[in-house]
This record gives sequence, structure tokens and C-alpha cells, in this order.
Amino acid sequence: MRIDAALIERRLDELYAIGAQPDGGAYRPLYGAAWAAAGERVERWMKDAGLKTYRDAVGNIWGRAGGDGKSIVTGSHIDTVRHGGRLDGALGIVAGLTAVESLRKAKGKPRRPLEVVAICEEEGSRFATSFWGSRAIIGAIDKPDAEIAAAMRERGLDPTTIASAARDDIDTFVELHIEQGRVLESARTPLAVVSAIVGTAHLEVTVTGQPDHAGTTPMDLRRDALAGAAAMVQAVESIAKSLGKPAVATVGKLNVEPAQINVVPGTVVFTVDLRHADLGGRRALEERIRSLCGTISEERRLGLAIRTLQEKAPVAMHAEVRALLARAAKDCGVQATDMVSGAGHDAQILAARCKVGMLFVPSIGGRSHCPEEATSPEHLLLGTKVLTKSLELLAY
Repeated sequence: MRIDAALIERRLDELYAIGAQPDGGAYRPLYGAAWAAAGERVERWMKDAGLKTYRDAVGNIWGRAGGDGKSIVTGSHIDTVRHGGRLDGALGIVAGLTAVESLRKAKGKPRRPLEVVAICEEEGSRFATSFWGSRAIIGAIDKPDAEIAAAMRERGLDPTTIASAARDDIDTFVELHIEQGRVLESARTPLAVVSAIVGTAHLEVTVTGQPDHAGTTPMDLRRDALAGAAAMVQAVESIAKSLGKPAVATVGKLNVEPAQINVVPGTVVFTVDLRHADLGGRRALEERIRSLCGTISEERRLGLAIRTLQEKAPVAMHAEVRALLARAAKDCGVQATDMVSGAGHDAQILAARCKVGMLFVPSIGGRSHCPEEATSPEHLLLGTKVLTKSLELLAY
């Protein structure tokens, strides 16, 4: 089946130009002008491909080819982070549409409904709304706050009708995405079938000591909150390394008070991002970090408070869909590897309502969420071919 590689590249370029930033990258925030322009472009492509289009209550854009029964859906999110790259989200939309176009030209009307979706938001880069589009699809949004509601009205959307975006007629969702890391590139592997999306926990750790004069307080009499926090940060890294893959832990933010060059730090607040593909593994990682931070605080006579900011359970991809994706890859002449996704994706939300599966293609240098985000044209084409074969197996 012929896939137009030049068309994939051209569409990716067109989307990337929408919301382009003077200092690099693109920014298409939910319900913003660039977001709206990108949606119009995608909807026009869908119509040109002969798909029946509609927008749901939150602004997800759907393009549908006929058939009977529950739908087979592919796509991804249309929003970006600030200074985002060319492929995150956009690849899933472009490849999905290209795949459906190719199938309809070669095989005609699908046996089952086949849909492409441009999900309105996944990144949480404008409002505190991560997975807004997919959460609406599974009926997990009650009502928006005033700021989001106002932004919806500016785009002609009625925030009182959000419940109507929920779908119970989707059988399977399949998404092609860049890896956003360097595992595939390092292994020189062109394609992966995702086995699971990691569970996450975000912790806020507050370490309390005593601010004192930096010159007059002997080292043995200090209760230095920053020195204690530094030991904890090192412990976080050591614990994750000792548990091995796929456990990861990151300290991403750290605030020091009173933050003066000649004062022993009295309070430090830092965050910890914990991820693991297994819920038991993620909990073990968290428990060990909490325990060792507690030991360090006691040894250094420091106060310690650990607060959970958020947590999400790991989500396994559907076994039948994983097997089908591996078969599609083999039919396309490639042996796909299995891997765990360390980043979150809409599939983990949609899994509550339908069968889900994901394909990853390599990211050059592991770069993502930045202007340097890139994947080789041959890997983009391969991923689209395997996605096309997967949709054929599911819908025809």
C-alpha cells in the first residue's frame, strides 16, 4: 500500500508553522488563536480526504469514514508546550490521516467505522487541564473553571455541554508517537510497541532547619536545611538507580529560604517526580525515598514534611492490540521491540473506555518538547506504514 512520504512531511511542516515562535519552536495553547488555526487546517485536510467531520463540545476534531459497529480511532493531540517541537502530537494526527486516506483509496469503505481525531489538549501548557480532550471523551469532566469556560466561549464552544463529548462507541484507539527519549536510538531499533505507560507520583518535600549567621555558627551546631536537602536529592537518584529500569526519579524544583549568601538556609522545598510501569514498583520507589529522607532528617535534626501533589496509576496497553501492532510491524518487514513509555499520553486516559495501543518511532538525540525535536524521514514513513497496516487489520 502506497504511503505518500512527501505529504507527511509537508503536513508536518504546515502544522509546525502555525504558532511558530520568534525564538524557536511552536506554541499552540488550548483555545488560543494558533490552536484554532491548526484545527481549521486539520479539519480541511479531513474534508479533502472525504471524511465526515465534526467538533465535539470541547473542541476535539473528528473525521470519520463509514462502517458498522464500534469505531477504530487513531490520532493525537494538536496543542503544544511552549517552544514545542514539530512532531509531538502532530505526528499522530498527520500519520493517522495519511493512513486512513491510503486505506480508503486502496480498499474503499472500511468494514468498521474508522476515525481520525485531533485531540484538543494534552499538554496542560495554558491551563491546569492536562488530558482535557481525552478526559472529555471518557466523560471524566464535570465542569470547567471560569477561566477555561471563558476561553471556550471565545471559540464558540458551550461549556455547559461538555458531557456531550463523551463517547461509548469506541472499540480501539491506536496512536503513533515519537518516543521522546533516546532508548530506541541507542538500541538502533526503528520501532517499538508500547507495553505500558508509567504511573507517576509528584511529591513536595519541605525540609526545615534553623537560619543562622554563616560566620558565627560552627559546623557541628548547624541545622542546615539545604545540606540536608542535598543529601536527600542524592538519595532520590541513588534509590531509583538501585531499583533499575523502568524506575526513574527526578528532583525538578528547589526553593531555598532565606536565600542569602551569608545565612545558613532555614527552609528548603523541593519536588520529586517518580515514575514506574508497575504500581507496586512505583510504590516501593516512593516508600524507600520517604524512608531515607526521614532517616536523613533525623540524623541532621531537621524537620520534614512530604506532601503528595498528584499520583496516577500505571496503565498497561491492551494485550490484543499489542499483539496486533507487533503483527502489523512484522508484515511491514520490521521486528518491533516492546518498551514502556516514560511519558504520559492520551492512550492512558482512553484506556478507561476502550482498548488502546501505541507505536513509538525514535527521537533523534532523545530530544522532545523543544525546537530540536526530530525523527528521520525513513522512521516517520515506517511508523506510518505500520500504523496503516494496523488500522487495516482492525477495520477492514
